Amino acid sequence: MDSSPTTPAAPTPTASRSRGIALVAGPLLGLALRLWAPGGVSDDAASVLGVGAWMAVWWISECLPLAVTALLPIAVFPLLGVATTREAASHFANEVVYLYLGGFLLAAALEQWNAHHRIALNVIGIVGTSSRRLVLGVMLATAFVSMWISNTATAAMMYPIALAIGALYGTSDAARSQRVALLLGVAFAASIGGMGTLLGTPPNLILAGATRELIGVNLTFFDFLKVGLPITLILLPVCWALLVFVFHRERIELGAAGLEVLESRRAALGRVGPGERNVLVLFACMALAWFFREPKVIGSFSILGLTSFVPSLSDAGIAVIGGIALFLIPGRTVTGPSRPLLTWREAREIPWDVLLLFGGGLSLAAAMESSGLATTIGVWMSGLKGMPLPLVLLGISAATVVVSELASNAATASMGMPIAVSLAAALDQPPLMLMVLVGLSASVGFALPMATPPNAIVFGSGEVTVRDMARAGLALDFVSILVVVGTVLLLF
Repeated sequence: MDSSPTTPAAPTPTASRSRGIALVAGPLLGLALRLWAPGGVSDDAASVLGVGAWMAVWWISECLPLAVTALLPIAVFPLLGVATTREAASHFANEVVYLYLGGFLLAAALEQWNAHHRIALNVIGIVGTSSRRLVLGVMLATAFVSMWISNTATAAMMYPIALAIGALYGTSDAARSQRVALLLGVAFAASIGGMGTLLGTPPNLILAGATRELIGVNLTFFDFLKVGLPITLILLPVCWALLVFVFHRERIELGAAGLEVLESRRAALGRVGPGERNVLVLFACMALAWFFREPKVIGSFSILGLTSFVPSLSDAGIAVIGGIALFLIPGRTVTGPSRPLLTWREAREIPWDVLLLFGGGLSLAAAMESSGLATTIGVWMSGLKGMPLPLVLLGISAATVVVSELASNAATASMGMPIAVSLAAALDQPPLMLMVLVGLSASVGFALPMATPPNAIVFGSGEVTVRDMARAGLALDFVSILVVVGTVLLLF
């Protein structure tokens, strides 16, 4: 999962000037579009277009916190007569928001009991101690953990492990190259792993909420898994191969020294205590409940799902049940006192701002649909219908990736969902296909330090230069676009 980075440093004078320009440019652009009403759109559609442009400027520039910008529909739509306050605010209580809330609470408990750390170290310990295998082990562990908890938290956890292993390589040019491969492996795998599950990264949840709001499709945990997991399983080995066979081809064998580092970190965790065991059991139960919520048909066999007994049970319901259980189930360390698996003091630290960001994106998307703006955009784009579909999809994916390199992936997905629906109408294609394409492409951003928090974390080590990241990241961006488009074409 992806979340906002930690509190930034004080802005420089140049940054403050840029922020001031963006703060003014957003509403001015919005007002200009409202007055201009391009293409003869209705007053309501022009108003929504203006607010959308305003939000886009503030989201891309991050002149205000993303969550604050997300509140604009509640503040502005009633003033423009586009929607009532109740209508604009209702999307902040979308079912998907509570699915992600449950996921955040689970992630906080896994981190509190160091369960994710133990899983990661065990995966790395299996692969061996050659530099190439260590990169693979670090990437596998990072990707798996990132499927369930924030990719920022995952990268922050794996980063010191990668540094400790890389320090054993020595001071040669080959050693430095392998440290870069190890650190880039952490950053890239954190983002790739997040693409695998519905909980993995905000664009996935924004996609699920938008499909329900805009086209009436319930994209379940299992439905998304059938699309996202194959992409993760393809991109992860491709990324590893690019890092160790193309850009960083040196080989270093650590032997006993590498094993000693891993063993010392495992030893520092101590034995598995009742609290860690309980949170892992609850984690497994929630994952299985999401997977088997609906009946499954495998060949001639049919497996009953939870909805066979509780028809109204949803993925969000499972998430909230699990989240409440974290506060009820006791746990303790091997020697410590008993306490709940999660306390409210710890829960307060989850990224609540991301939940507001979901709501703002869904509120804007719903207004684009109800005002007729989405239909109008589809008419404007009708000229694309004669072009080959694969070429159009490649263009859409590439454009989304470029924006995601420069802006928050959640903001990119929020802006892209209603446009994807309009494009689908213009191309006479299933809207779900275009929405999935945009949602997955928004998670692709490997070339720049500011593209994702994991990239920024490893760049902060001083071991990775912008050139190192851009060289491997641009290649991975290109491959990711091909994989995402190919998967979408194959599955839809």
